[in-house]
Amino acid sequence: MKNHEARAGWRGEYTLGGEAIEEIAERLEDYLRASGTEHTDILRIRFSLEEALLRWRDRFGEEAEIRVSAGERLRRPTITMELTGDPYDPLTSAENDLGAWADSLLDGIGLNPVYSYRRNTNTVQLHLKRKQLHPAAALGLAVGLGLLIGLLGDLLIPESLQDRVLTAFFEPVRNAFLRILNTAGGPIVFFSVLAAVCGVGNAASMSREGKRLILRFLVSLTLMTVLTGTVSLLVFHPSSGGAESGGIHGIFDFFMRIIPTDILTPMISGDSPQLILIALVLGHAFLSVGQQSGGLVGLVDQLNTAGLLVADWVGRVTPFFVSLLLVFGIWNESLAPLLALWKPVLLFVLLCGGIFLLRLFTVSVRERISLRALLGKMKDSFLVALRTGSVNTAYGANQLCCEHRLGIGRPLTKVGLPLGLLIYMPAGTVASMIVILYEASSAGVAVSPFWLLMAVLLTITLQAASPPVTGIGLLSYAVIFTQLGIPEDALTTAMVVDILFGFVTAPLNQAMLQLELVLEADRSGALDRETLERES
Repeated sequence: MKNHEARAGWRGEYTLGGEAIEEIAERLEDYLRASGTEHTDILRIRFSLEEALLRWRDRFGEEAEIRVSAGERLRRPTITMELTGDPYDPLTSAENDLGAWADSLLDGIGLNPVYSYRRNTNTVQLHLKRKQLHPAAALGLAVGLGLLIGLLGDLLIPESLQDRVLTAFFEPVRNAFLRILNTAGGPIVFFSVLAAVCGVGNAASMSREGKRLILRFLVSLTLMTVLTGTVSLLVFHPSSGGAESGGIHGIFDFFMRIIPTDILTPMISGDSPQLILIALVLGHAFLSVGQQSGGLVGLVDQLNTAGLLVADWVGRVTPFFVSLLLVFGIWNESLAPLLALWKPVLLFVLLCGGIFLLRLFTVSVRERISLRALLGKMKDSFLVALRTGSVNTAYGANQLCCEHRLGIGRPLTKVGLPLGLLIYMPAGTVASMIVILYEASSAGVAVSPFWLLMAVLLTITLQAASPPVTGIGLLSYAVIFTQLGIPEDALTTAMVVDILFGFVTAPLNQAMLQLELVLEADRSGALDRETLERES
């Protein structure tokens, strides 16, 4: 099949005989390859869809008819397989490759096929991420366009006309975007935390490994957040003080403010600590009820998926607003905050790079493997994540690296990768804490011990509950800034910094997750030293 024909998609009807299943798998592989899907992801997707077809054949027989289509829906590559008959889920009816709980985590970010049953038809569908510019490339284009328009306009357009354009167009559009961030941030964070509690709670109930990994990841994130906060305080020197009083009464008042008076007010006001508390309580309640809450958990997953789609939309339009803000800054001579962004960027490079090198050295010493050999084993998956700016796209390469190069046992990999993909964001945690304290210092916000405690709690919770979706970071900043009293104008610089940090957070998150899993595999006896020591 020619490449352009494969990319255009196809539709066909087959029976479930062995030759037909093989033909379907080959045509799907051609389509995935033509769509630009990573090689390791192609193999994983082909395997999962072949398994679904084989289970349908075992249930309905070789003469059962199936409709298969591959093409774009809403500009997203989509694969659909339909079979008329009694309901039968081929993705979870047998022991699945990742387990049902892990599948639910990966479904929402487009890494797994999803099963549904409507109108007497079984459907398995996979929505792939659309190919898009790397965030750094999009930022470069946005910055170049903004500077070009801003400088040309400053030279050619009279100052009086510039002022009118600023007042009539730029300021309203900018304010509308900031309102969208503040409005969408609260509900999206609420459903992200609620869905994360349900998904991670199911993981923890499955095995001791799940519980240990959750504890390991959260402890690691907490230590990194405290360390980053301490260093950032020394570097940025924010003003001290605040409204909170010290002592036991201040601590008591701090925690009492988190308890909401009702369930609706936090939603309306966007009080993020109260929303997070409600999500944690409801999530644990759903887990306690068990299967009886299945319908509610399914609804939460759907709402969370919708919220992540909104976050993705926000991420896609962010470069446009970067251009707008540059024009805005050039015309009203307010570019000074953007020119000072080298400070948080440099601190992030030094601090996050230092943490990564320290972790790398720790694994090298404990496992008696040279730094060069260890880096060589991790190189390919790191480069995929660096090139695409997405751990989702690099998931297959990540899985291959863990199992076949680092020697991490498959049972630990199938639990640790989806769990780490969801809650272990070390580079994102460092970036978030740096941005929060930098913006607080720039805006002259008073920083007290209780303010810092709130910043740490919000950073850890939102990083651990927010899937790696474009735009979710900016929405998290909107939620955190509102709660900590940082002016909404700070979101303009946070927007630029978030894209800059996003260039390296995905590969660094992935690399540090791999190192954590090596250490955990060694502790639990799931490390294949022969594979780890073998030259790549």
